[in-house]
Amino acid sequence: MAYPQNGGSWISRGRISLKTSECSLFDPALRVKTFYYRGESAAYRGASGKRVKNNCGSGRSFAIREAGNFNYWDAQQKVLDSSLADFTHAGETNGDAISVTVTFNADGNGSSVTIK
Repeated sequence: MAYPQNGGSWISRGRISLKTSECSLFDPALRVKTFYYRGESAAYRGASGKRVKNNCGSGRSFAIREAGNFNYWDAQQKVLDSSLADFTHAGETNGDAISVTVTFNADGNGSSVTIK
């Protein structure tokens, strides 16, 4: 996920590995009014066994690391060993913090968002 910091910069953090139908909290202590998210699934195509990634994200790019966890400051640009990837806006609130459930389609092509 990516979320704004004071002064207009953004932080991107990530990597949670989940199995189909599994759920996880990202960071229950985090309180933000808006954020962007990204999901990725790995599938195998045909008898070739070639791995194909399906990405869920479009709207704005932030820094990620392809393998392993990451935590990037100034993530609105390429930093350190990162690459830029598309993220989707989850919504925003005028209240204290936003609570969002993101559900990714099993094939990795799309998602739905429930804002509380």
